[in-house]
Amino acid sequence: MNVPHSEAMGVLIQADLDGELDAVQSADLALHMAGCAECQALAARLRTLRTDLRSSIPRYQAPDSLRHSLAKAGEAAARPPRRRVRLAWMPLAMPFAAPLGGFAAGAVLAAAVALAVLPIASPEAGRVAGEVASATLRAEEPGHLLDQSGSAPAALAAWFQEGLGYAPPVRAVPGFMLAGARLDYVHGRRAAVLVYRRDGRTVTLYLWPEQHKPTPPVSLAAAGIALSYWRAGGMEFWAAAESPRDVQAFAHAWRNTA
Repeated sequence: MNVPHSEAMGVLIQADLDGELDAVQSADLALHMAGCAECQALAARLRTLRTDLRSSIPRYQAPDSLRHSLAKAGEAAARPPRRRVRLAWMPLAMPFAAPLGGFAAGAVLAAAVALAVLPIASPEAGRVAGEVASATLRAEEPGHLLDQSGSAPAALAAWFQEGLGYAPPVRAVPGFMLAGARLDYVHGRRAAVLVYRRDGRTVTLYLWPEQHKPTPPVSLAAAGIALSYWRAGGMEFWAAAESPRDVQAFAHAWRNTA
C-alpha cells in the first residue's frame, strides 16, 4: 500500500521538529522543502500545532523529591564509563601492518567505529573520523558516490563554487584518476568530496575550510575504513579508502603535488 505524500512527509517533518533526524537526513529534508510548497505549508501547520499545544496543556509542579531523584539519575548517566573504547591513532609515517578486512555497509553504519583502547590527540577529531568513515560507507550505496562526474579539475572547482559558494582545491594526483565529485555532510557541515580511482579501487577526499584547533597529520582506521588527515592552505583534508596503502599513497601524492 502506498503511503500518501503528505502523510509520509509529515512523519519526517515532525521528526525533524523534534530533533530526531541526523544532520544528513535533516539537510536532505531541508533541500526537499525548499522546492515543495506543500511541505512548507505542512511544516508551518505542525509548528503552529506544537506551539498551541505547549501553550494550552496544563503544567504541574513536580515535588521536590521527584526533582531530586531525576537530578541524581541525570548526574549518574552523565558520568563517563571507567573504560572508553577509542580510535587507534598512529603517526602519519607509520605503515599499516596489514590490509583491513571487508565489511557490510548496512551493518557497519550502525556499529562502533573504535578499534583500540588508546588515548587520542583530539576527541573532536575522533568524532569527525567516525563520521567520515560512515559517509564513505554510505556512499557505496548505488547512486550515492558521485553528484558530478568528470576528470577536469577546473570544471569540478566551478561546480563546487556554485554549490558551496567557494572553490576548494581540486587537482590531478599522480597514480590516481579523478572520477568526479559530490557534496556531503560531515559533523554538521557541508563538505566538498572528490572521488579518485586506483586499479579499480576508490579513494575519497573530504575537504572543508579549517574550523578546529590544530591537529597534527595522522593515519587511523574507523569502521573498516583507512583514513588520513592533514591541514594545508586553510583547509582540512580527510582521505578515506578500504586500503591503507591507497590512503597513504594518495595523501603523500596530494601533499607533494602543486
